[in-house]
Amino acid sequence: MGMDELARWNVVSVEVTDSDTDHRDESYKIAGSKTDWDHLFRKVEKVDELSKHEQIQLTDRLSGDCRTDLNENRISLGMVKPAQVNSIDLKPIEETPTQVDLSGRKLVGKNDFAQKLYINYECEGCKQKTPHNQHVIEWGVYEFWKKHEDPEGVIDALRLNDDSYSNYFFIGNLHHQPTAYIIISVLRFKESDMSRAGVRPQGQAGLSGFGD
Repeated sequence: MGMDELARWNVVSVEVTDSDTDHRDESYKIAGSKTDWDHLFRKVEKVDELSKHEQIQLTDRLSGDCRTDLNENRISLGMVKPAQVNSIDLKPIEETPTQVDLSGRKLVGKNDFAQKLYINYECEGCKQKTPHNQHVIEWGVYEFWKKHEDPEGVIDALRLNDDSYSNYFFIGNLHHQPTAYIIISVLRFKESDMSRAGVRPQGQAGLSGFGD
């Protein structure tokens, strides 16, 4: 199986080693990545896949973090259960030079879009005096922008203002700015699925500042 065929909730088996350049606890690289780069996909084996109920139960069990606590304890990754989403903003970014591959095809990265997505929120039991305002680098955001002309449509696509869904934010800090945290992924579940999984829907307060 190629690595591009793996999905978010797959469970994989792969041999890893510590990273030479990134000393955060969760940073590893696939063993042999320097010498066998073209065949790394052979080293990754899918061994299982989490069911919807397992996804919900795992996410909820890991949640409850706050960026302030993570930073004070020098922890790189955390799962946030937002209690209040205050605003969702698309902030324009400066145009960057176009990069192409050897065949002349345009390479599209996160900095090649006209905007960035930011979420201003308060987490459950928040320790910070002011709301969190974090850049979202969810892969699905950029895939949406590739396929759709209206960039604001990504807000609905992520179910960020849909009362029938509960959201969790998987956050992490930056390698070169360890006190700066971003939203790596937005995990969303139907509240009806959460109830069936035995997890109480969070009933997030919605978007008090959105559209003002």
